[in-house]
Amino acid sequence: MKKFGLQALIILVLGFIAQHFFPFWSIAVVAALVGFFFKYENSAISFAAGTAAVALLWSGYAVFLNAANANQLAEQIGQLFKVGAGYLVPITGFVGGLLGGLGAQTGTLARKMLEKEPVTS
Repeated sequence: MKKFGLQALIILVLGFIAQHFFPFWSIAVVAALVGFFFKYENSAISFAAGTAAVALLWSGYAVFLNAANANQLAEQIGQLFKVGAGYLVPITGFVGGLLGGLGAQTGTLARKMLEKEPVTS
């Protein structure tokens, strides 16, 4: 459980920094790089850590931006997509979580692919 929390925290911090300098999809690269360095027997744990970290990051940032402009932007985007303004934060968190989870799982699976397996005879 410690590795899960540490991986999620590292993805959260590095993802927050990367999002200020690179495009939105850089969070998947960050999650993949972090996932590469954590060795799990089951890659689903890495997926869960990436999902939790990025969903929290993107949802929190969406709430911050929504509060900064008194919900005006969310209402306009909601009208554009025919969605209520209150649904945009969970949708943002879901999409970000999926992106981060798949990135972290990709990194973990890449590590497994590159590891040498013991030869059994």
